[in-house]
Amino acid sequence: MFASAEVVPGRYGDQFRSPGLSFLDAVTNHARTAPGHTAVIDGERSLSYGELLAAAGALSQTLKETCGGRPVAVRLRRGADLVTALLAVAAAGVPFLAVDPEAPAEHTRSALTGAGVRALVTEGPVPAELAGFATVPPDSGSGPGPASGRDTGPVVAASASASASASGDTGPAGYLVRTSGSTGAPKLVEVSGSALERHARTMGEVYGLEPRDRVLQFANPAFDVVVEEVFPTLAAGATVVAAPHPVPAPSELTDFLAHHGVTVLNLPTPYWREWVAELDCGGRRVPDTVRLLVIGSDMGDGDTARRWRGHSGARLVNAYGASETTVTCAVGEDTREEEPAGALPVGRPLPGVEAFVLAEDGSEVAAPGTGELYIGGWCLAEGYLGDAERTGAAFVPHPSDPSLRLYRTRDRARREADGVITVLGRIDGEVNIRGHRVNPSEVSAALLRLDGVTAAHTLVRRDGRGEVRLTAYAVTATRQDGPALRERLGGLLPGHLLPAEVVVLDVLPVTANGKVDETLLPPPREVPPTPADAPAASAEVSALQTAEGLAGHLAGLWSAELDRAVGVDDNVFDLGAHSLMLAGVRRRLSADLGREVPSIALFTHTTPRALARFLHEGEAAADPHVSRPTAPNRLRARRASGGTR
Repeated sequence: MFASAEVVPGRYGDQFRSPGLSFLDAVTNHARTAPGHTAVIDGERSLSYGELLAAAGALSQTLKETCGGRPVAVRLRRGADLVTALLAVAAAGVPFLAVDPEAPAEHTRSALTGAGVRALVTEGPVPAELAGFATVPPDSGSGPGPASGRDTGPVVAASASASASASGDTGPAGYLVRTSGSTGAPKLVEVSGSALERHARTMGEVYGLEPRDRVLQFANPAFDVVVEEVFPTLAAGATVVAAPHPVPAPSELTDFLAHHGVTVLNLPTPYWREWVAELDCGGRRVPDTVRLLVIGSDMGDGDTARRWRGHSGARLVNAYGASETTVTCAVGEDTREEEPAGALPVGRPLPGVEAFVLAEDGSEVAAPGTGELYIGGWCLAEGYLGDAERTGAAFVPHPSDPSLRLYRTRDRARREADGVITVLGRIDGEVNIRGHRVNPSEVSAALLRLDGVTAAHTLVRRDGRGEVRLTAYAVTATRQDGPALRERLGGLLPGHLLPAEVVVLDVLPVTANGKVDETLLPPPREVPPTPADAPAASAEVSALQTAEGLAGHLAGLWSAELDRAVGVDDNVFDLGAHSLMLAGVRRRLSADLGREVPSIALFTHTTPRALARFLHEGEAAADPHVSRPTAPNRLRARRASGGTR
């Protein structure tokens, strides 16, 4: 059954288990005792522990001279530079704030300003909105590179000394992570260095990490799961394997894992579901090197877990947590032969962490029973930076000791008689969308920042497949259309916050007490199909022999996926498509055509007609006038970012 994940005793690195050794001391010891062991694999590039510590030590010195003791922002893609920068900021003794390099510049600027950032680790030119921050390249002051042939020993020793001096008795200074808020202003969670240290130690023990492991770094850097992918791995002396940019499509992941010998990976639950569906379709098995798969960010389900076991004998761990609980606070492991339908349990809290299921009056619910989940223990964040009121509302007194705190998760949960916990969903207005914790009010707040918008409301809907969608409603002082407003929103909000559609109204309907009456809001506008549309549920083979017939069939596949009518000349990304939807359409289309359709084709040819012409006549015949927006790559890269496990 799903129970608490077993802590594997004695398998975590001795360096980190020794009394008095901090995270930085552990990494330094790895660099001293095994300087040639690979720390990071980034495509064709790799860094040994000696090279990593040398580069991080040099960058750390530059940051100390630049940051003025303030938090340092890291604006880098997955890879060796990101790992180096995170280690360097930790050695500099200040918190880090990792941001998505592809997020709108204004969105990034507001987060950096709210955090009091002075220095920004980034590469290449920066947008004008970020010109006020001191930019530091990730290779600033770096020592010899991997192919230099020089002896890195002296550089490593100097870096180790700098790291130890910076860490003192406390290790890293922690980090900040942005989460969704109702006002549109950044809500920055402040995690202490001690919580980061304990997290690295605990997750290494729970996952049984050791130097021979190769751990996939899959998450978007702005998502705090990157902390769990990098820090426990380095503390254990293992190897971080950076996923490319964009991350592999589910159909490509198996080959990537095999090529790099990945042993441990941590995936968003929606992506895991699509990967299992690809494995089902192709009849493939997960590489034998994979020994542990961690899923999180959304509720797992028993059916997918059962199908997963047909493709792999690896441990399957369902992780639960929030930014406010230092990434992960509870884990459950799948051990049963037959998994019942429904949500997978998240097991029990980590060692040193408490979990309470409380009724509305604050009393503990008798097991088995359902209530709101509260978390306590070492994992709790300090609160929301500079926002005492919001911190006080989310972090409440412990029921048995008012000097301690509990975090109010706003998740509904059930505790069984044996203590196992299952999370059942949210009890407030926030939702999880592809692994992101989203407050719909943040979308409304962004709409109101656009010129001419006088009122806005964002509604959460579920389509016919049960997928959560955001629909925004706007009242404008001047004549504006929904698609144009949505396009302008793209300059303010990251991809996961963009609504599937913006509907322009003359007025927002209200109830007698002045609140928006959501029951009177119209459903999303359906796009009138063009004459060539043929949204059939299944394909007649003859219909797929022509480009026109294939375009109609593709429009039908997308109509079913998006739960709305799609025309052959409609850009599916403008209608709310995202990367995981593309994976599902690609899989069904490949089955209909009897051959594999490359994932990149769906990202490049974004209308049914353009894709049909490409597939039927070849790339040279594809319509050169079809626009190729940047949104698909941005959306694809954001599969793994967000704020809740």
